[in-house]
Amino acid sequence: MSATALAVSHHMILVKNVAYLSVSAVEFTDRMRQVLSNAVAHISFSGGVNEAQARLMLRNAVEVELGQPRIEHPSYAQALRCAREMLAGELIPA
Repeated sequence: MSATALAVSHHMILVKNVAYLSVSAVEFTDRMRQVLSNAVAHISFSGGVNEAQARLMLRNAVEVELGQPRIEHPSYAQALRCAREMLAGELIPA
């Protein structure tokens, strides 16, 4: 596994943990924004990719998670969709 793939995998665990907060009705948006910002910075630094590539890689990982049949709670799926939108736009700080 490459350093970039390892970084994406590591940060997806954090993204999923923040998404699980939404199941407990915890406000997650600010936490998700910070996790995504840190993830993009770390992936681009450790993997030798630019920020746009890091965002795309992380967004693809979120898409894969959204495609899993085991997602049962709508709040979790909504939090992941929110993360996907943050990664697609300029909603996370550089």
